[in-house]
Amino acid sequence: MKNKHLVLLFLLVLLLGLVGRRLPWRCQSDLRGRLVHAPEAIYRIQVSREGQTDLFLEYTAAGWVAEQEGRIVPISRDTMAALFDLLGQLRHFTPLTDKESTRAFATAKPIHLQLFFSDRPPTSLQWGLEQSDSEGPWTLVRIAKQEGVYRVRGAFRSWFDRTIDDFRNRKLLLFDLTQACNIALYWPTDSSVLLEKIDSITWQRASNTPENPYLSFPYWLNAVAQLQNLPFADFFDESREEEWLCLTVVLTACDGKTFTLRFFALEPLDLPEDVRSLHRQGIKALPRYVAHSSANPHNYFALLDAEVGARLCAGP
Repeated sequence: MKNKHLVLLFLLVLLLGLVGRRLPWRCQSDLRGRLVHAPEAIYRIQVSREGQTDLFLEYTAAGWVAEQEGRIVPISRDTMAALFDLLGQLRHFTPLTDKESTRAFATAKPIHLQLFFSDRPPTSLQWGLEQSDSEGPWTLVRIAKQEGVYRVRGAFRSWFDRTIDDFRNRKLLLFDLTQACNIALYWPTDSSVLLEKIDSITWQRASNTPENPYLSFPYWLNAVAQLQNLPFADFFDESREEEWLCLTVVLTACDGKTFTLRFFALEPLDLPEDVRSLHRQGIKALPRYVAHSSANPHNYFALLDAEVGARLCAGP
């Protein structure tokens, strides 16, 4: 009799195991898997968000590029390798209940992702809320052809919550300005001055006249050193460079490296026909001052603080 009970118990456990293995993915409590198998086969990614024009990441003969609103920017190989690693890693997935799934995208507008592959049909994902807990970041995701919504370990939404500006080079300074040894300043009025550093805080004319030190120059140079992560000035009309130029600065490091900064004052201010780049960067009023660097020749940058712009244009 006992043996019969043991046999029945064994069969029951075996049956439950078989049923459990065949249950839909969303009914399991904890899973491990990949969002994308073999992501290196991706050749195009379309990112769609409410209120934004679509962003495309695409592989071309010249390499990976980002495209939005007709502007194309190259993407580094390392950036795409990091993305493929993010999509292809084994992750922990937790299915949400029906009630949780209904509320999943109520607190965060979904980011739609369309993935195109060279060896299989396209697939799509939707990113929802992204938060962190004691184990690290997680993101809510709805996967095409899967029922329900899942919580997946990893910061996915923040990676794709970008515009093309996030892939553009924002560098203005070629080297740390503490390395500068000689600086030449040129104003359009045909006036100029060449300065050289004589100690850590004092600059003087290159003619080595110590009675005329430029003690205030480090303060102006410090303002230049703060020019980082500036918004792009895509509204700038390059054909009016000569008209708006107020100061040209050539900076030379002790090791011989050199680059040129130019500052422009826009007068009068002409609102451009296409203001999408301003709105995308949260700029509400057209900036009066613009900076440009030979270290990043294809981009102009807006100086949002008019007082700082005026001080930089005036020189030390």
